[in-house]
Amino acid sequence: MLQPTRKTVADYLAYDEERVELIDGEFLVTASPSFRHQDVIANLHSILRPQIRLLGLGKVCLSPLDTILSTYDVVQPDLLFLSTESLKRVKIRIEGPPDVAIEVLSPSDRKRDLVTKRRLYFDRGVQEYWIVDPEATAVTVLVRSSAGWREHGIFKRGDSVTSEVMKGVIAPVSEIFE
Repeated sequence: MLQPTRKTVADYLAYDEERVELIDGEFLVTASPSFRHQDVIANLHSILRPQIRLLGLGKVCLSPLDTILSTYDVVQPDLLFLSTESLKRVKIRIEGPPDVAIEVLSPSDRKRDLVTKRRLYFDRGVQEYWIVDPEATAVTVLVRSSAGWREHGIFKRGDSVTSEVMKGVIAPVSEIFE
């Protein structure tokens, strides 16, 4: 039986679809996000961007933005943070892991964000992973450790999300989900 051919970054760059990622050599096409999903991303970006700029930490970017993690992995986190040091890896696309990857859960790809990307982000060196859940109005922040992901916190209404990587940045949960 013939094994399917693993796709590479070159195959990805030749693919003519906007909402596709390459994970472990397979194209994964995603449906267009919902209004709620995009609203949460916009809220997060408007909360994080001014603080990151004021503190001189680096840059926060919105999807779609190709992030090349390996020959067989190209993802587009909903939001990502690159420290000033990591900005040196930006060419046309980002080459290597972001310092922080932020995914807003959608019903159509929850498992991808909670399982597949969680593993991939850890394996490829992401330092912090935010899982934003509009259904639960909660944000889980995971921090890389030698033993795997360590839970920094689960933040709910009334809380403010903090980050170990983006020092000094706070994101009030009520503003994220307003």
